[in-house]
Amino acid sequence: MIRDTFSGRVKEELARILPPDAGARRWELAGLWLACGQQEEGGGWSWRTETAATARLIFRLLRSEYGVAPRLAVDRRRRLGRGNIYTLRLDPETLAQGGVPPPGTGDGGLPGLPDPLAGDRPRRQRDREAFLRGVFLGAGSVTDPERGYHAEIVLPGPSAQAVVAAVMRRLGLRPGRARRRGGPGVYLKEADQIADLLGKLGAHQAVLEMESRRVVKGVRNQVNRLVNAETANLRKAVDAGLRQVRAIQRLVEEVGWEALPPSLADVARARIEHPELSLRELGQTLDPPLSKSAVGHRIRRLQALAARYGKG
Repeated sequence: MIRDTFSGRVKEELARILPPDAGARRWELAGLWLACGQQEEGGGWSWRTETAATARLIFRLLRSEYGVAPRLAVDRRRRLGRGNIYTLRLDPETLAQGGVPPPGTGDGGLPGLPDPLAGDRPRRQRDREAFLRGVFLGAGSVTDPERGYHAEIVLPGPSAQAVVAAVMRRLGLRPGRARRRGGPGVYLKEADQIADLLGKLGAHQAVLEMESRRVVKGVRNQVNRLVNAETANLRKAVDAGLRQVRAIQRLVEEVGWEALPPSLADVARARIEHPELSLRELGQTLDPPLSKSAVGHRIRRLQALAARYGKG
């Protein structure tokens, strides 16, 4: 179900926000119209969304701004396993009941709404945020932070893409543009930019969830790096120890233990018994204990002797 995803929870949170004034509410409705609205054949308007919370918000906005209730239809076929499709329809007769005159001939937008494709632009910060919130609710998505950082909005055409990208830039965001199967889109891929977007839209709980997951993910990655580094160091130490053991064994086969000075023989025996230990750890097994540098010096002497006799 969509509502069980991170993107769904973001939309649930955003859809609970009702802009405080009529201007912002109309800009949010304009964003929803741009993202998921269409002109019906024979007159009328409709919005299609996969999110029940978005459908409820459209209903509230139409009741608030026009005093009328759209008809709601629910497609329960759960297409592709993604849940229901909610369609809200508003016909001119219903709109007239609220005292709103029908639009002019050829006018496809809802009467009284700003039309960003005709050059209208949100001037106030709250209007820009409301417009972008409507667009995101109608056609946006954001990846679960556990999987990566990606937010995008797929739009009906290049003009809508340009308008939304311009509004995002006015809000301090840096959107990229892409072509998706559903149409042209805008996207953000940086975690800080996505958090900034969600914060400006009003999804503060989602920002907290995202930041919490970022911290956990960062700690987990750091632990993995440390474990990997430790594993690599251990592997190198073991490989070095085994090389030293082989060199010592060749040397002993050539000259015998009796030919080795006691100081070298003690280190040689300790290395054969403990090939996995580091030089520091190996030194602590001796009596008396030796420092890392002292053990390293004696190991190098043994390897040099092994190399000399090996050539002979």
